[in-house]
Amino acid sequence: MTTKPGAWIRDRLGWCPNNSMVRFGRPATRDPDFPVRTAGSLPGRTGSSGEPGAPSQRTYEHTQTGMLQIIAVLAIIVIILVMTLLFGPLLIPLAVLFLLVVTVLCFATLTVTIEDDAVRIRFGPLGLVRREWPVRDIVAVSEVTNPWYYGYGIRWTPHGPLYNVSGSHAIEILLLSGKKVRIGTDEPEALVRAISHGIR
Repeated sequence: MTTKPGAWIRDRLGWCPNNSMVRFGRPATRDPDFPVRTAGSLPGRTGSSGEPGAPSQRTYEHTQTGMLQIIAVLAIIVIILVMTLLFGPLLIPLAVLFLLVVTVLCFATLTVTIEDDAVRIRFGPLGLVRREWPVRDIVAVSEVTNPWYYGYGIRWTPHGPLYNVSGSHAIEILLLSGKKVRIGTDEPEALVRAISHGIR
């Protein structure tokens, strides 16, 4: 008999790494004392039309700015400009200057958007780097704290990929596939609440 991936995960991952985790769907059988909150019982939950082709409704959007990276890049840019004024235009410093500007435009900010069909993120004003996860694939979400050495940008951690531009606060999403994703944020409680409300 073949076991569905979702059932297998719920049966074997029916545990909570911390008290702030919100788990969705059928209650886990491994820990009957865990206060599971199903999608239908989430506070402030509003219904969705569910009609095919209906436009997604945005329930949350927040942009976090990586000030440390911006200040560091601006300092390097100033140094390069001073060198250019003193010694004339040099190919390597100008190439570095171009790369730094592109880096800032691509990774200076992280915008998290929650719609009724997916959790979406995009880096920078240009929005060239994007990711999304359908809400139907989300099993649980919790607040977490990253150690300083996890760094910023797109990083691989023991807990899965991390998308972060500033600070140590983040949320961790557990997917039906068993994979975990961490998204950096300066308002983790609001983000967890927004994802919880967005689950069908």
